[in-house]
Amino acid sequence: MAESAFAAIQRRQIEITVGELLLTDDYYIRLEIAERLHHLIAHADPSLDTARLSESAREELAELGILSLPDAL
Repeated sequence: MAESAFAAIQRRQIEITVGELLLTDDYYIRLEIAERLHHLIAHADPSLDTARLSESAREELAELGILSLPDAL
C-alpha cells in the first residue's frame, strides 16, 4: 500500500519530534517527548511507512521500545 499524503506529513512530524529528543538531555523533557512519539506512532495513519523514516529516527525509536528494527538494519 502506498503511503498517503497524510501519513507523509505524520512521518515528517515524527522525524521532527525525534530531532527534539536528540537535542535535549533533560530527563523529564525526554520522557515527555518519548510519550509524544509513542502517541504519534500509535495513532498514525495505517499507510505510514516506517521504513521511510531516517536511520537515526528508527534507531532512536527502537531504543525507546516504540518501534522494532528488522534484523537487516
